[in-house]
Order: sequence, then structure tokens, then C-alpha cells
Amino acid sequence: MKLQRKIRRKGEQSGIALLLSIFVLLLVCVVGIAMLAASGTETSLSGNYRSSTSVYYAALSGLEEGRSRLLPQNPNSLNPAYIPAYGSTLALGHAIYITNPSPGPPADTVDPTALGNPDQFPDTEWIHEFGTAIPSTITTIPSVNNLASMAGAQNALYKWVRINALTEQAIQIDVNNTNPGGYTYNTSKIIYFDGTNLNRNVAPYQALGITALAGLPDGSRKLLQYVVGPVPLGLQFNAALTMVSPGSAPSIASFNPPLVGNPFTFGVNGNDQCSGAHVPAIGVFNNPDWQSMFNFTSVNHPGQFLGTTVSNNEVEVGSTSTMIYPSSSMNWQDPVQLANLVQTIQNGADSVIAGPATNANMPAAMNSGNPMMVVVNGDLTLNSFTGYGLLLVTGKLTYTGDSGWKGIVLVIGQGTVEEQGSAGGGEFDGAVLVANITGGVLGATSWTVDNPGGNGIHYNSCWISTAQRPITYKVLSFREIPYP
Repeated sequence: MKLQRKIRRKGEQSGIALLLSIFVLLLVCVVGIAMLAASGTETSLSGNYRSSTSVYYAALSGLEEGRSRLLPQNPNSLNPAYIPAYGSTLALGHAIYITNPSPGPPADTVDPTALGNPDQFPDTEWIHEFGTAIPSTITTIPSVNNLASMAGAQNALYKWVRINALTEQAIQIDVNNTNPGGYTYNTSKIIYFDGTNLNRNVAPYQALGITALAGLPDGSRKLLQYVVGPVPLGLQFNAALTMVSPGSAPSIASFNPPLVGNPFTFGVNGNDQCSGAHVPAIGVFNNPDWQSMFNFTSVNHPGQFLGTTVSNNEVEVGSTSTMIYPSSSMNWQDPVQLANLVQTIQNGADSVIAGPATNANMPAAMNSGNPMMVVVNGDLTLNSFTGYGLLLVTGKLTYTGDSGWKGIVLVIGQGTVEEQGSAGGGEFDGAVLVANITGGVLGATSWTVDNPGGNGIHYNSCWISTAQRPITYKVLSFREIPYP
């Protein structure tokens, strides 16, 4: 008997589950590999960004150290030891390098002139700005540890900061607009800053370049550059002595000299000792104040208060015309502006002294070659003392006749000045302003003089300018430079 077997034919979809499983596994593997690659790329990008950001801010901190050390009131100022004093300039070709090598380990060496050794962070930008391999004159000084209060902490990782004079070629700007549309820049004339614009015309203040190179241990490097210009107070005085008051009784400016017949050497002279120009002896802002000053000065002591007629609104005390005059720099009659000025000066002062104070509290480093900005919050008494620079007193200023000041004296606050004693020979050269802003409003001001009173006040525009050292250095331009 013959057995019959039933043969079953395989279906056409047999094994499809295995194929799908393999495909899904491959897809998962591909996605996993892509995610790993993306994660690695993201990590790399994040690391590069972190490194780029870190080195950028390290270079920026170098720029800021250089900019802050240009200010005379900075305890670590480059002025006057390295940056020339007011009225002179840092010469072209002279570079001041502030170096900041990493202490390690391993410690590195910073030498901006080592052009053949990239490990010493050479200054490869100098040749592009000035056409020579290295500066003709080099001054090297160390950086300042800005984190001294944090034991063991080091500065930001900038390597050097360079400070130097500028030319049009160095900054690629035709500052005098003498070659519009052209590409030829002057290479020999120093650039100055007039308070508003850069120019090649000689001015009291010089524009400077600040360049900083930073380097991280991973090899990242960044080169940044500022062009900066000094910003002084910019105060202008239209009289040797300015008395500010509202001019309404009883708040009227008063001047109290000795009686007629007593010895009297004190005077106010508006003839500029520097330029030969003339300004009023005493300036006020209203008719009641003018009448008060006229009665006290010209009637009692004619010839002691000298100036010259500038216009119908600017004449010396003793004229039959009014002496009201406008301020050309700020509104001296605005107590808010006066209060803001007090704060601005205090923020930029070399020395802030709590009153009551005497000349024994004055900074020892102050002299004719190093005028300073001094603020006394309260009363000040000067005895046989001469100061230099800008003096701001918020209380009462009392002085002997053999005392004086070269520069600017501002008595803003209580608005009271008194000369005492029989000594003589002291003199205020520059300009003096007295204002009472007690309670936030203008009040009466007064100046009282004993016999003989010293030599008084003599207008001197040179000392007025010298006293107004920069309160900040304004950033005029900023750029990142490829390195190397």
C-alpha cells in the first residue's frame, strides 16, 4: 500500500520578521552612532566656544587694566612715571608693555619682541601698524594682581598689554579727512583727542592705543585693541571768583573785607596770568548779587578788584554795568548739576578726606609737578599751606593769609570761605567758585577776609587746565585682530 505525503509549500512571506528585526537593529545602530557623533560634535563646539569666550574675556580684562592704569588717581597709575604729564605726549615708537606671565606650572615666558618664538607670545601686530619689527623704545612693567584678596588666585590669562601713541596708519583712519576715498594714511603725526573727535591738530590730550594679547593653555589666543581718549571735567570759569546764589533776600552773595583804612592786600584779578586775556574779577548771576559785591568791594577797596570789560554782560566789579554772565560749561545755578558735579569729582578724586580736616591731612605726594584732585567732605582749615590741583570742600573753608592754591578751588555745599590772621603772601592762582546747595536748593554764599588777607585770587587759565586731569578714558573704537 502506498503512503501519500502531503507536501506543504512555504508561504511567500516566510522570514520577514527576521529581516525586519535586522533592519530595525541597523536603524537603531545608525541612530545611536549619529547621536554619538552629534554629541561629540556638540562637546567639541561647546569646548571651542568656551575656550574662545574665555580667551576673549581674558584679553578684554587686559585692555581694561591698561585703560584703568592710565588714570592718575589709580594707585597703580602709569602716570606720571610712564605716561607723560598733562600737555606732553607719549612719543611715536615708544611702547609700554604690561606683562602678565602665567606662574604655572609650567611657568611661561612673555616677550613681545621675540618674533621668532611663538611660545613667548610675540607682538606680531606692531609691524602692521608702524612698519617696524619692534618698537624703537620699550618700557616693560608687571601687571597688577587684581585678585589679591583671593589667596592663590591669579589674574586673567592675558599675556601682555601694549600702550602707545597712534597715527592714521596705525588705526587705518583718515582722521583729518585730507584724503577722501583714498588709502594713504599719515605715518608721522600723532593723533590727539579734542573731547569729541580724533585729529592731528596738537591738543592738550593725546589719543592712545591699548592692545592686549591673551593665551590659554590649550593654545587659544586672542588679540584685541582699544583706541581711547581722555575725558577731563571740562569746567570753564568766566571769572577769577564766582559767587553763586539765588539773588533774593536773604540769600544774597556777600563779600566782607576789612573796613576802609585797615591794611588790606587781598584782591581779585581777572587778568589771565597765563595767556594775557581778561575776565571779570568776580562773577555773579543776578543784579542783587552784583549790587552786594559792588558795595563791598569797589566802594570800600577800589583798585583791588581788576578785570576788563568783555561785553555788556561781562565786566569787572566796579563798573556801573551789571556783572551777570552766563556759564559756558554747565549751569552753575542748578543745585542738581552742582550736586552731580560733587559726586563726579569724588568718584575720580585722588584723595577723599573726611572733615573737619587740616593741611596735615592733604596727600603728601601732591606738589607742583604732581597736582591732585582732593575732596574734603566737611570743613577744611589751611595754615601756611599751598596746594596744587583741584580742591573741593563741601563744608567751610578757613585759611590763613599765607595759604593758597594753584588750580581750581570749589567750595560747594555750605558755601562759606573765611580768611583769618595777619599773615600774608598766600595766593590762589587759577579760579575759585563758591556755592551753597544746602538742602538741595541755592542759598547765600559768603567770603570774609581779615587784614591783610594775603594776595587774593589771580585768574590763571594754565592752572585751570592743569587741575582738570582726566576722570576717565573713553573707548573710541574697539576691534579684534587676527593673531598671528
